[in-house]
Amino acid sequence: MGKEEIVGGLDVGSTRVSCIIGKVSSTEIEILGSGDAPCCGLRNGVVANMDETIKAISQAVEQAEFGASVSLRSLYVGIKGGHIMGYNHHGAISIPRHDKEITQEDIDRVIESAKAIPLSPEREIIHTLPQEFIVDGQKGIPDPVGMEGTHLGVNVHLVSVVTTAMNNLVKCINRAGFEINEVVLGILAVAEAVLKHEEKDLGCLLLDLGGQTVDMAVFTENSIQMIKE
Repeated sequence: MGKEEIVGGLDVGSTRVSCIIGKVSSTEIEILGSGDAPCCGLRNGVVANMDETIKAISQAVEQAEFGASVSLRSLYVGIKGGHIMGYNHHGAISIPRHDKEITQEDIDRVIESAKAIPLSPEREIIHTLPQEFIVDGQKGIPDPVGMEGTHLGVNVHLVSVVTTAMNNLVKCINRAGFEINEVVLGILAVAEAVLKHEEKDLGCLLLDLGGQTVDMAVFTENSIQMIKE
């Protein structure tokens, strides 16, 4: 078994806040404790009352900490709400080297090129999710590192949020006494928990039914094709 780490996950919903604490290794996750608290500080996934949201976060995390007999300093946080938008986009680069062998640096460059879309000033991208790579017109390649090619393309799904909406949630978590390891789109976390590789590959529709929101994601060929918050 690899090195173990204690991590906490926080789901801030419109009606409830939930926290789970687990011991994570390279091979498994052991759940140590969980907690939840009613929340009336959000409307449709967006913070409307900071004091009520902070109170619910504190209660949920304290309950999970008590069950796990540990204290958390930081959390992974799921984000949701109607302000979240997803876009399918394409990027492409040339491979200038003589050997034409595709490297991880080329992967990073082509993904970065796919992020070049016009966004309104109040929005920012939080996820860039590769769907497939294209090498000299050959589609459907999951990982082209080591292959030879002259042109490398990628299709991605970009997820953007309203910056102020995300920042208000971050402030609530910080004021409750916790740092944030990473902000993750909630429906992606749900997909990792409930969907098998075969289901994502064959194609499926995932619905996450919340108190005030319904989140949807469509998967085919083991990649996300669409989200709707």
